[in-house]
Amino acid sequence: MHYNFDEEIGRIHTNSVKYENSRMEEPDLPEDFIPLWIADMDFACPPEVIRAMHKRLDDRILGYSDIIDPEYVRVLKLWMKKRFGWEIRKDDLAVSSGVVPAISNLIQILSEKGDRVMIMTPSYGPFYTSIVNNERIPVCLPLIKEGGIYEIDYISLEQKIKEESVKILILCSPHNPTGRVWREEELRNIAGICKRYDVSVICDEIHQDLLRKGSVHIPLAKLYPDADWIYTCTAPSKTFNMAGNHLANIFIPNKKVKEIWEQKYYYLPNALSISATQAAYGEGEEWVEQLNTYLDGNFHYMKKFLGKYLPQIEFEIPEGTYLAWFDMRGMGLDKEEIKRRFIVEAGLHIENGDMFVANGEYNIRMNMACPRRTIERALDRMYKVFISH
Repeated sequence: MHYNFDEEIGRIHTNSVKYENSRMEEPDLPEDFIPLWIADMDFACPPEVIRAMHKRLDDRILGYSDIIDPEYVRVLKLWMKKRFGWEIRKDDLAVSSGVVPAISNLIQILSEKGDRVMIMTPSYGPFYTSIVNNERIPVCLPLIKEGGIYEIDYISLEQKIKEESVKILILCSPHNPTGRVWREEELRNIAGICKRYDVSVICDEIHQDLLRKGSVHIPLAKLYPDADWIYTCTAPSKTFNMAGNHLANIFIPNKKVKEIWEQKYYYLPNALSISATQAAYGEGEEWVEQLNTYLDGNFHYMKKFLGKYLPQIEFEIPEGTYLAWFDMRGMGLDKEEIKRRFIVEAGLHIENGDMFVANGEYNIRMNMACPRRTIERALDRMYKVFISH
């Protein structure tokens, strides 16, 4: 089956945060703005998912629901095994309304108020707020940029963990916003240091399926199947454009932690979210393959365009995610002027680097999960306001 990712779908009057909250977030956006910020896609959900939801609606009763049918776990296990070689265990599975709430829950269980939790910067902002809102202390490990690629400073990682008595590391894999897909050697280095100092690792692997051609995602828990200090957070939300589905699959191998979770965080998914998730993992593989090919095309188009018309912008195609992360420093403008030109003049709702905790100065994050024509329009506007200004 061929899926049409060029289709432009109207999202006004659908209570879309991406579209209908844009001008609340950025009041200076013009009427014809293009939203390229929050990480959901402008592509229709897989038709297999839509059909499954319709079928569930035909049952006509949407009462209390839970994951009871073993088919749900079967297709989830098959997905993780086939795509990543990861053998998940049913007994480890917990559900949450999302990955961010799950991370917050795990922080509460695995640490005490005043404990230190490490993130790698630039960092997805809600990691930081989850730490602070739970009255823990964030410890930032700046990623090192070498030749346009972000790397981990293992000496600094170990030093900070040791000196600040870090209790938890939040590992974003693939990394948001830089798009790094961590190699096995990198993952083993991280895990070795964390194990040495008894640091729990919470892995946000929500972008695990969104990979450029040739990139390979390795779940950390796959490398350490017997480790009860690695907690993996996954969801179909990014992969299948189902962020409003509110169902995340969380893997908790530590029995004591799992018991505490189940006592403290009782959560029943809704009837439609169960059917949608089961259909996504059971029938959505070809859709994901075609999606990644289309995203590859979007990124290659952007790379070629910037290289030809805006070479002052430093941009490398990310190894994973559907998020472009590029450095505007070469434009010779201050940060406020860069933002003003994006928002006011170009009408592009992007996210600037200051939103990613630290170490993202002069960077812009742009959502590339939209029809090619949208990317073309956005880049044309960038050219007009930064070059032919």
